[in-house]
Amino acid sequence: MKFRTKLIIGFSVIVFFISAILGIVYYQFNSKHITEMTRQNLEFYAEQLTVNMDNMVESMKQVTDYIVSDPDMLSAIQAMPRYHETGADQERKKQGEVITSGLSLYYLNRDFYRVLVFNEMGDVFSSTNTGSGIIDRNRNISEISWLSDAAAAKGKVVLVPPHEDRWGLRGSEKVFSLARKIQGGNFGYIEVQNEAEKLESVLYVPDANVKVIVYLPDGRIFYESEKFPEQFTDHIFNMQEKFLQTGTDKGDYRIAAVHTSEKSAIRAAVVQDSQGMFADMKQVVLLSAFLALGCFVISEAVAVIIANKLSRPIMQLRDQMENTGIENLDMEPVIFNTDDEMEALSIAYQKLIRRLNEAMVKEKRISLLQLQAQFDTLQAQVNPHFIYNVLNVISNRGIVDEDEEICEICGSLAAMLRYSANNKERYATVKEEFAYLDKYIYLLKSRYEHRLEVTVDYDLSIEGEVLPKIVIQQLVENSIQHGYKNGKDIMKICVQGWRDEQGWYIRVHDNGDGITEQISLKLENKMENIRRKIMRSQSNIELEIGGMGLANTYARMFLMYTDRVIFDMKNCQDGFSITVGVRNRREDDSVSGNDCG
Repeated sequence: MKFRTKLIIGFSVIVFFISAILGIVYYQFNSKHITEMTRQNLEFYAEQLTVNMDNMVESMKQVTDYIVSDPDMLSAIQAMPRYHETGADQERKKQGEVITSGLSLYYLNRDFYRVLVFNEMGDVFSSTNTGSGIIDRNRNISEISWLSDAAAAKGKVVLVPPHEDRWGLRGSEKVFSLARKIQGGNFGYIEVQNEAEKLESVLYVPDANVKVIVYLPDGRIFYESEKFPEQFTDHIFNMQEKFLQTGTDKGDYRIAAVHTSEKSAIRAAVVQDSQGMFADMKQVVLLSAFLALGCFVISEAVAVIIANKLSRPIMQLRDQMENTGIENLDMEPVIFNTDDEMEALSIAYQKLIRRLNEAMVKEKRISLLQLQAQFDTLQAQVNPHFIYNVLNVISNRGIVDEDEEICEICGSLAAMLRYSANNKERYATVKEEFAYLDKYIYLLKSRYEHRLEVTVDYDLSIEGEVLPKIVIQQLVENSIQHGYKNGKDIMKICVQGWRDEQGWYIRVHDNGDGITEQISLKLENKMENIRRKIMRSQSNIELEIGGMGLANTYARMFLMYTDRVIFDMKNCQDGFSITVGVRNRREDDSVSGNDCG
């Protein structure tokens, strides 16, 4: 596919996605805006409904307060049970007239459907007792469901959801009630009733799409303008936040806002279908699609013009690059004077040709250096060979002089030199390392004689484990050179090797002076720097470290086994101990085993 075509297609794809993203962002912005407006409206409705309910409940509660606070009425109510017991019917009638007179106030008949005062002995007094308001005095009050709730409230009012009024002798109206038990004895109950239809005006919401649910403090539904599933109403009542979008069994979504009255604990919820909110968004979607399409068409035309302008000099530069070969690398490329970018591209191409020339020269120089390095390697192999010949001369002289010790020393030294100077193998087995250590110990014995005691004891199961060459010998050499600065009559060194469930280990223990805290801290810092260098540039670390001390030993072990390596140094009561090893797995387990005595 040509560059011009790719440019047009790529630009078209970008414009398409940008247009689609802008349309989506615009739609989401309007959706969030509408949702926020709906949330504010619903929260206002819910809060206003609780205020209306509180006002209505307060007006009904004031009636009960009036009855229990009126001395004459309260005295008459409290006297009724006593006259029942004594059979004083005349006195009962007088006290009943006092209660009836108190309930016949104008505002009680005007603002409420009925106000009742009754007890379990059959005394019933009502604010209305004419026409359709004649009450049934023989009603069985045990069938009233809210009596136990009123008794449990201990003098506080109880709001009763809409129900059939069973007090009417000639008819039954649907009402809701506010009830209260008169405290101090078995004096009866007060019930203030209102028509259920009045709730529609109290709980009115201007938006016809918004439905209302009112809960009592115990979670029972007091009123709902539309019948909702029980699972949904329970979910709304248990809402922790004031605003919620929730799904239904039918697959649509509803938006709900709730508010709980701090005064009466009544909880009002308003619910609206979310589909109604986005009905006006259809026109916005169509407009967004039309604008995106127009933008896409215009951008396509612009893309074609720009692609033609950009592709022309690039095609010319491509032709020039295709005609460039090794034979004409020194040819100056043509610089197009069309655009700054194309001029920069031509200059970059010119620099590329120059770098190619320089790279070819460097390649020739590197070839010469490689030849020289190979020569130096062969030359380095001559030096150990010369030393072997010298050791053979000394050994032959020892044979002539019948000095077997000189022969043994020369043999051990030659074997050590052959082992350490072998560059073909960088690693060795534990068995080879201990064999090398035996020759080194022999040379040390020749120097220190009885002042040096070396004990070697290792588990044969670790003989096949691999580690860098000349590790164990370095640890022993470190003990002799740095562990006896204050001097000792006998230098005791114990070399131990073993294996456990977590890995294999080699420990070198001496009876020397140990190391100071300052030297220990310096070694730890040096090994930490080695770890960082290895993790950053593992290929060059061996060239950077140098030396043959403990740091070099740790570096070679870490290069081979990374974080599985064990390298533990510590002062003991009878000297100094250093342990190296390799874990089977990455665990922070402590090193096990017994120290040499």
